[in-house]
Amino acid sequence: MGELFFCLNLLVFNPLPTRTLTLIQKTTTSGTPSSWRGDLIGGCVGALIAVPTVLSCGSVFFAGIGPGLVAAGIASAFISAVLCAIVAGCFGGETLHVNCPKTSHAAILAGLCAIMAGQPGFVAAFPGAATAPALMLVCFLTILLSGVVQFGLGALQLGAAVKFVPLPVLAGFVNGFALQIILGQFPKLFGVNKLNQVWQSLLHNELLLWPLGLSILTVVLTQISGRFLKNVPSPLVGLIGGTVAWQAAAHTVDPTRLGPLIGALPENLLPIPHIIEMVHFIATPGFLGIVFPIAATAITLAMVSSIQSLLSIATVDQLAGTQHNSNTELMVQGGGNMLAAIFGGVPSGGSPNISQTVYKNGGRTRLANLAHAGALAVLAIGLGKAIAQVPMAVMAAVVIATTAGSFDKWTQQLISRMRDSHSANRSDIAINLAVIFLVTALVISAGALAALGAGMSLAFMIFLYRTSEHSVRRVLRADALRSRTTRTIRVNDALDREGRRIALVELDGALFFGSIEAVLKRVDVEMATADWLVVDFRRVSLLDSSGALGLKRLDDSLKKQKKRLLFAHLPADSQHLAFMKSVGAGQPQKEGRVFPDTDTALHCAEEELLLRLGVASDANTEMALTDFEVLQGLSASELEVLKGHMTRMEFQAEDAIIRRGEAGRSLFLLTRGRVSVRIGGGGTTGATRLYCHEAGIVLGEMALLSGQPRSADVLADTGATAYELTVDAFNLLSKTSPEIAITLLRNLSIGLADRLRTQTEIIRQLEA
Repeated sequence: MGELFFCLNLLVFNPLPTRTLTLIQKTTTSGTPSSWRGDLIGGCVGALIAVPTVLSCGSVFFAGIGPGLVAAGIASAFISAVLCAIVAGCFGGETLHVNCPKTSHAAILAGLCAIMAGQPGFVAAFPGAATAPALMLVCFLTILLSGVVQFGLGALQLGAAVKFVPLPVLAGFVNGFALQIILGQFPKLFGVNKLNQVWQSLLHNELLLWPLGLSILTVVLTQISGRFLKNVPSPLVGLIGGTVAWQAAAHTVDPTRLGPLIGALPENLLPIPHIIEMVHFIATPGFLGIVFPIAATAITLAMVSSIQSLLSIATVDQLAGTQHNSNTELMVQGGGNMLAAIFGGVPSGGSPNISQTVYKNGGRTRLANLAHAGALAVLAIGLGKAIAQVPMAVMAAVVIATTAGSFDKWTQQLISRMRDSHSANRSDIAINLAVIFLVTALVISAGALAALGAGMSLAFMIFLYRTSEHSVRRVLRADALRSRTTRTIRVNDALDREGRRIALVELDGALFFGSIEAVLKRVDVEMATADWLVVDFRRVSLLDSSGALGLKRLDDSLKKQKKRLLFAHLPADSQHLAFMKSVGAGQPQKEGRVFPDTDTALHCAEEELLLRLGVASDANTEMALTDFEVLQGLSASELEVLKGHMTRMEFQAEDAIIRRGEAGRSLFLLTRGRVSVRIGGGGTTGATRLYCHEAGIVLGEMALLSGQPRSADVLADTGATAYELTVDAFNLLSKTSPEIAITLLRNLSIGLADRLRTQTEIIRQLEA
């Protein structure tokens, strides 16, 4: 017991924390290491903190093989801790990150061994005494392959992709592993190896009370010491206290009633390569029957280990103000696990607690990892005899006490929020908890592979469902949101009455196999009361073949119903449009039903509706001045006077009626054709259309009233005719016929007010 008392004395009575406090103050303010001594001290302190974790992991590692291999598992844990620290010290990135054997990872392998041991084919291939060595090689091969996967992810620059595992699935794994570890250690609290032995012993005698009492004492010491001894690892205090109590009780009670001890570690703790045994094992005929579970478990182990390690180093980044390289970290983790597997080690991963301890005690560079490895090697050799005297019940109690604090914190927060009756996201919380509980239950009952498959599948289906719910951003009708086309009151009244026959569907996000059916279902509902459908692609981020072909089915269906489908925000160089044509959904473009923006698509649908209603204006027919709303209230003689002050002008398609920046010296009364107000570009090239005006509309009145330069271009879309009223002619009209000028100004003001209301409605719809 001298070695354990030495460790406790070193942590409690040695003035190391006082000295290192000064070192912390020197190093953390500058963010750089003060000297190599800081790395040395930090690494050694981290090694002392890591001992209980190493022991816990080792006691779980071979739990699925047999109770007599606890000492061998602890030896493997020390070997892995040393080798992985050496790899991190030699090849790690700039961010200090310390690895440690992970009990949760060992639980994955323990579960795999338990499954393998229960398969008749495996037992038949490796019978009798060959079963345990074969299961150990299964563990080493799985760790080796998981290291290869980790290294490959880093080498292929896929570090960011590792984080794509949904958080509920990861939380379920964390909770499942914790419960699996606790359930596996529970019989050992009573000094036995299986749960049925507990009931048998309770029925016949009271031999289990002493191990149970030692276990309870260990748990109490572990919990209490964490509150009062801040510089001492509480698991170490519980381990030493329980062991001392066992030794004291052994002087008055038959030691057989106190439960078994861990036993001596292997005499030679030097790493011995197992590569030859692995090669021979792979060559055995029975190996082919277990390739799939080994590979699947290795991938699961690699993914879980990678995610936890990247999360761990992220916490160190926050502490040290550094930025890690995920790919480098995965390569280091993978290399360390490959080396550990070859030499019979357990799986290892990043440890945020130990990393922070090393940092706070002066460690800053990779040298701290090398010091950590050296200190662990010394402890493994020096504590061998002391570890052999640790009771199994005490070790199990320490494992359970430490594991109980490793349950996923996010799960606990969700449960707490679920109990809150005022929570607004109760359904989302319930869905996340359902995934977590499912994965947790499968980890315990069916293994990590089944849990990963079921959890990822369920999370994927939930994602598809939620994506499909929000694929349609909103649906508008043309009586609420119209194209930016200025029309006469009579035409606008017709659109007010019949505009609901035009539906605008704004898509959002990805249009793929998981969302297209929801979109089509929503469209079916809308098209029950509509004859034109405008599909807006402005916010579509992804389009796959299922989405494109779904739209083709929709187009074919609407054609049979004599209804029209138009596509908006699909310019000629659009990738979505090119993809639609590549999968055979390019007919709408051939038929002129694809438009570069929503406004032109809406304008087309409105024109077709107005034509069907019989109120559409004919671009080739000239409108009489008496029909202009801006000229209402003028008599025939007054119209003749006004006409005498205006100049009739003819324009061809694409002719400029007004140019941006020129002086505003006149207004135009459009009597024939259609024109567009555009900004940017030259002519039609690269220009953005703001409005479209049809016959019966006044152009350029703002510049006439204010005298400011023109703010946009006005170009003829078709052949056009207009009457121009210049400033000079208007001033002359004001002097000779002021009543005509006043009526014209009053009507212009009314038109501007109507236009302002229209713009306000457009803005309101856009803001919605």
